[in-house]
Amino acid sequence: MERLDLLPREGNLYKANLHCHTTCSDGRLTPQQVKEKFKAHGYSVIAFTDHNVIVDHSDLNDEGFLALTGVEVDTDSFIYGPKHAFNQTCHLCLIARDPQRVEPVERSVFYTGKAISDKIAEYHRRGYIVNYNHPTWSCEGPDEFLGYVGCDGMEIYNHSAEVATGNGLSQSEFALALRLGSDKLRCVAADDNHEGRNCEDDAAGGWVTFKAPALTYDNIIRAYDQRAFYASTGPEIHQLYIEDGRLVVECSPVRRIHMMCQNINPLLCAYADDGSLTRAELRLDTLPQEARFVWVHLTDQAGKKAWANPYFL
Repeated sequence: MERLDLLPREGNLYKANLHCHTTCSDGRLTPQQVKEKFKAHGYSVIAFTDHNVIVDHSDLNDEGFLALTGVEVDTDSFIYGPKHAFNQTCHLCLIARDPQRVEPVERSVFYTGKAISDKIAEYHRRGYIVNYNHPTWSCEGPDEFLGYVGCDGMEIYNHSAEVATGNGLSQSEFALALRLGSDKLRCVAADDNHEGRNCEDDAAGGWVTFKAPALTYDNIIRAYDQRAFYASTGPEIHQLYIEDGRLVVECSPVRRIHMMCQNINPLLCAYADDGSLTRAELRLDTLPQEARFVWVHLTDQAGKKAWANPYFL
């Protein structure tokens, strides 16, 4: 059987933050300072997504750094009137597909599933990728976020929410969306950095790593579309492929490798007590008939995690 690479074999690795704030909204650092800080942490790509304002930061681009044009739009129940007794919100990060053709956008006036879904469709028509942000922090339940039709990705981890409120991990929400039929979602980890506006520095704690032939805007957008990236808070995924009827993952040393479908129990759980596990493989002919996807996630010795994009069967 010809090898199918779920993460490209060829290309360069580019560490990226797809959710970022600066002094253009409520961040504490200027765009230039953000660039310098993240480059020092090994990042090559930042999507500048200040709240409800779109700013072109292409002047920051250089041979080793790429600024993506974006915006975070929010629809807050405590702004537009309470939907429930508790404060809730829906935030979406939009990333322009073509930095030369950036159209203005507005957030939804109404906090309903239909209104937000209509906005997502509008954002797509206007040329944006749409990621659903920090579902746990947002205090939205499945009756809300499962009704938002058309999101391209979901934040499985948001570092600012984690350090500020302990609500940054949304693995359960992502898994629920997969189990209940979302066959499009990409898996995103991001900082949502404001640089210490809350209790501690919230930079460089969650990221995606793209695999692309070169550091250009088109290549990074193409890598997003082709799912040629993984999300992480620490571990690295070196290779992910299907060959000879086996799904294989090769990675930096970790403690556990899980391969999941929509069922309760994992398809595979590999474990190394000393955190030295660097490879696992799953025979696809052992999958239950009802399996709709395989989803790989890793946990290292320090509890840091990485998640591949789900492979839909």
